[in-house]
Amino acid sequence: MSTTRTPFHWPSKVASKPLVKPVLIVLATLFLLCFPLNQIPLSVTGIQHPAISTSFMLSIAMICFGGLEVARQHRFSLTKLTGWIALSALLAVLPAFYLHADTSAALWHTGLALLSLLLFITLQQFSFNHVQRQYLLWLPLIAGWIFALPFVVPPLIEAFEHDAPYFLTVQRVGIAKNTTAMVLLTALALSAYLLARTRAYKRTIISQHIVLLLTPLLCITALMALREPWLITFTLLMIALAQPFLFRFSPKLHHGLWNLVVFAAFVIAGQANWLPTSALFAERFSPNEWQLLAQTTALAKTAHFEGVGLGQLTLAQLQFGLSQGNTLPIDTPYPSWLVATITEGGIAIWGSFALLGGLIIKRIADAPGGTRLMLTAIILPSIVGIAATSFVSTNPVLALLFVVLVYWIDNLSARYERINLTRVKLLAIGSTTLLASSICLVVSSIYLGEQALRTYDISDNKLTQYQTHPWWTSFYQQEAGKRAFLENVEHNDKRAQTTYLREQIRHLSTRPAAEGYQSLIELALLTGDREIAKQIQQEASALFPYVTFQPNFSHFEESEPDAEKS
Repeated sequence: MSTTRTPFHWPSKVASKPLVKPVLIVLATLFLLCFPLNQIPLSVTGIQHPAISTSFMLSIAMICFGGLEVARQHRFSLTKLTGWIALSALLAVLPAFYLHADTSAALWHTGLALLSLLLFITLQQFSFNHVQRQYLLWLPLIAGWIFALPFVVPPLIEAFEHDAPYFLTVQRVGIAKNTTAMVLLTALALSAYLLARTRAYKRTIISQHIVLLLTPLLCITALMALREPWLITFTLLMIALAQPFLFRFSPKLHHGLWNLVVFAAFVIAGQANWLPTSALFAERFSPNEWQLLAQTTALAKTAHFEGVGLGQLTLAQLQFGLSQGNTLPIDTPYPSWLVATITEGGIAIWGSFALLGGLIIKRIADAPGGTRLMLTAIILPSIVGIAATSFVSTNPVLALLFVVLVYWIDNLSARYERINLTRVKLLAIGSTTLLASSICLVVSSIYLGEQALRTYDISDNKLTQYQTHPWWTSFYQQEAGKRAFLENVEHNDKRAQTTYLREQIRHLSTRPAAEGYQSLIELALLTGDREIAKQIQQEASALFPYVTFQPNFSHFEESEPDAEKS
């Protein structure tokens, strides 16, 4: 009688489970929680924003999971696109090493480029099955629902009750409409693709089909509720690009229902009086924005090789406008992220975007027959967002959306190469350490940000906590300097007051802003030096002629002779 022997494996030899589910959970948190919250402006910006810092932590977590997956499999997966995208990221990072680049802006730019590259490589390390690949597209679609609801429900109630003028509730908190439109347009295209790809055994319509059919109704009404005329043309283009794919791959019933829902969405928008007249082929930018873009293009031509420097666009444009005698209002964030980045980075950024665009076109051309127009419709909103909106300047998770879509398009036709690795212990240790460090860094930043909302409650001892955190060093310097200045005012230390005022003037000269000049004028008046305050106001009025700065020194000069006569 033959017996079979069950082999015994030591724990280190037992294969661990793939980390696909943790990665999908992280992606779901990024798209469904951080993505919408990043749109809401707070008193803190950039990496100090709690939603943005949480997005950073989750992105690092996803990259660490990718490193652990490589260590688990003892192999590294890549496609032909991986090397070219790495080259594009390298070109994008080059301007950060130019001498005239601002340090904080260079770090932000470098971090964004490297994180995008690493997230793309991370996704390639996992073997997603068909259902899991569908989840990658369902997450942006559900995010579109979350973005759309605040723009549809409150104004829809107001429009049909006719008891109040149209006023978007979300406008009260300043949610960016153009970046929101990019998410809604992407969800609209994904609804058509997933409707054709979602099959049901022995059933005509399932719950997923109902959600996909309701998506155009919600997204189109939300797009019309934004009241941006150019979005009507873009929405019609997305609908037209989806028709050949639906006709070929979708059941006729589903295709007809999708078109019927699209028509119903326009009817509802028309009844709510959201469809402006003469909206077809309307321009994306206003005349003032076109004028600003033209001036930026002229500025880029003067520094086309190295650019004006990362983080130096506002200063360079103000100086350029002053030299040309045409100082223009500069929108923050800039209306075109592509134009702003190219102007700051020069020819290296040109090369990076040109290479990336060529790679996307090549991958779409290599896609299976009948899907190319549909793939174009899916990726097009992100490309338009890069060129015609503030993009990641408003919401950094838009870069993740773009990365996921590029990975998914590449995955349709790419062939993977596997590189076997023998020593992966250091990779596993490094990934675990990086994950723990990022969690500590972000949690402490959120805690400090909550405390910073009440600066009057922060004692001098607690203020030193901000000095040790790399993201809050500038806050510490600003708050500590302000407290020292107020003490000098109490003790009437004119020398220390003048030193602090000169430091603030030097700091503002590198990052000019109208609000900063107004604060500086008030600071100079607080020191009793009216002459310096007047000089600051003259400089501010030259840089920002469209802003009225207070106080009016001409009024003071007129009132002083009258006081002397009396």
